[in-house]
Amino acid sequence: MALPPLSRALTGGACLAVLAASGYGWALATAPAPGRTGTDVLVVGSDSRAGLTAEEKSRWHAGGTACRCADVVMVVHLSADGRRASVVSLPRDSYVPFAPRDDGAGPIAHSGKINAALRQGGPELLTRTVERATGLDIDHYLQARFKGFVQAVDALGGAPVCTKEPMRDKNSGIDLEPGKHHLDGAGALRYVRTRHSGHGDIDRVRRQQRLVAGIAGRHLAAGTLADPPRLEALAGEVAGGLRPGPRTSVADMLALGRQARHLRLRDVEFATVPLESISHPAGEWGSAVKWNDERARAMFRRLAADRTLAPGDERGPRGGFDWTGRVAPGDRMDCD
Repeated sequence: MALPPLSRALTGGACLAVLAASGYGWALATAPAPGRTGTDVLVVGSDSRAGLTAEEKSRWHAGGTACRCADVVMVVHLSADGRRASVVSLPRDSYVPFAPRDDGAGPIAHSGKINAALRQGGPELLTRTVERATGLDIDHYLQARFKGFVQAVDALGGAPVCTKEPMRDKNSGIDLEPGKHHLDGAGALRYVRTRHSGHGDIDRVRRQQRLVAGIAGRHLAAGTLADPPRLEALAGEVAGGLRPGPRTSVADMLALGRQARHLRLRDVEFATVPLESISHPAGEWGSAVKWNDERARAMFRRLAADRTLAPGDERGPRGGFDWTGRVAPGDRMDCD
């Protein structure tokens, strides 16, 4: 049985956030203009199987039909001084008001699951919908398809991960013993797609963030950002797996990478938007994720003001999975 679409996976999104949060320039931009309070990048992983061969679909357990949805949605904020980064995950089933759009018969305004905005109106509608939901001004957009994630992780030299429990899932193909592992792109894909745990997309979001922290930490420690030739070579390799926005160039990527050359993993913070419910009844949309509006607004106001995020708590049903907006520095991301 094939896994559901990549809406339940990391795909390219988390790995893209690695580079954006680490300043490798997947953020698609030059340094912010004077007076700006940092740069906000919308990083998206879609469920597109475009370019996959039958052998790749079989080997990567990528069967099923794509819905052309946004499986991963992350907002990456790089501070104006380039010394801090925040990665905020927006669960793909988040029920939010969509930005108005015109289908030719007049404006349409409705609410729905945030991942469907990509299918209904492409990157432009998804970007405006995220802006409406968060109150942020998104500066840049970056998207990766299914194959792009594997290519990007391989270009980055693989992904270090660790797990406290065995991870075995015949649907994703994951088979890991407890301990530390170094995964190639295909292995990383299995890791982020697994449904072996019981808390659905909320668990997967945190796994995405841990993968991002692991890759970013290795490259930050190696001083890649401070080495222009290495940065340029890496940006060129990774860019092949991405679908950047219309204003993107390799020069843009390198400029942001240079801006973030002093970034340290402990200054990259990861968070999930604070949630009120993961089983909110949403009519024709079925069960959805509902944000805690008051806490979510407070979180995004801090990002808009170029401030660090307030530490969150770890309370939650059934042992405390991350649904309350917990904020964790990159160097304190625990094993699963």
